[in-house]
Amino acid sequence: MRRIRSLLLIFVSISYLPGCMNIKQRVLDDIQLATAASYEHIEEDTLQNTVVFPNFQTDKTVKNVTLTAKASLSKEIRDKHSLQSDRPIVSGKIEVLLYEKKTAEKGIINLLDTVQRDPSVGLNVYLVVAESNPKELLSKQYGNIDTGMFLSNLIEQNIETGLIHKTNIHQFLYKYYSQGIDPMLPMIKQKDGKIQLHAIGLFDNDKLVDQIDEGKFFFVKILVDSKSENDSYEVKFGEGEKASIFNINSKRKFDIPKPMTNSEITITLKLKSSIREYTNGKLTMGKMKELEQILEKDIKKKSVELIKRFQEKGIDPIGIGNAVKTKTRQWDEKKWDELYLSIPINVNVSVDILESGIIN
Repeated sequence: MRRIRSLLLIFVSISYLPGCMNIKQRVLDDIQLATAASYEHIEEDTLQNTVVFPNFQTDKTVKNVTLTAKASLSKEIRDKHSLQSDRPIVSGKIEVLLYEKKTAEKGIINLLDTVQRDPSVGLNVYLVVAESNPKELLSKQYGNIDTGMFLSNLIEQNIETGLIHKTNIHQFLYKYYSQGIDPMLPMIKQKDGKIQLHAIGLFDNDKLVDQIDEGKFFFVKILVDSKSENDSYEVKFGEGEKASIFNINSKRKFDIPKPMTNSEITITLKLKSSIREYTNGKLTMGKMKELEQILEKDIKKKSVELIKRFQEKGIDPIGIGNAVKTKTRQWDEKKWDELYLSIPINVNVSVDILESGIIN
């Protein structure tokens, strides 16, 4: 009987779903499909929003068109965009949402409210902080490609190649509403006419408070992800010796012996790596063992430095608090926020070099 009742409930839910979603079917030629949008506070109570959509030419080239509108509320902007367009602007193809840096510092959750209430916008849309002027960034043509797709490809390929942590609307909202963890977003800027992903923005709830430059991407990723792969890192040692290390895979584990106390927490990082390039002659087994020790020491040092930086800012992108929460029934978010600032956090690192690559 319980099974029949469950099946009936599912049937009723599916029957009502199209009505709840309220998504109209439209002919593509009759609409403008926005693929990226940006938000920027130009005054205390005035928001500027720019949308970009592709205009496909008869010669098979793509011309990107932008529309910009200003309003005190993000919900009013869509109507103002419509006044500038000969066809309805639809947001169902949005790939990327950009937030100007100072706007992100004020907080973006209210700006996300309109987006997450729109059933046509998916939760896999990428969120990005723009250090350059977002209107100018979207107005520029980046080859024969839709700007929204170009930005999406830029973020996606850096996620897939292991340079940055995966993030989108779903990930951001999950971390924003969860206890003991804070969101991160990629940061981009325009340099010499090109877009460059140059930093990772660190958030306290929904406010941008710090950023990590690309030289530390590797350490952020192996600390944040419980399992990581495809990262790479260059280490310098000795006199003029350099090695490029490829992380085949890494695992991160928390050791929390006494949760909700000021007892030391240990983060264990285990990396299985290969050497892609080495610049100082023959790479013997003895040299590889020496390199493993150098890497372990270097990764430990820089990981501890990052964690102390996070503690000083009162942010927890690694999710240490979230891990503590799963270990105890006495979880108290306010008490943990106080403990986190000074709790000793140790990092143990184990590196196993499985193979060597190119030798110069």
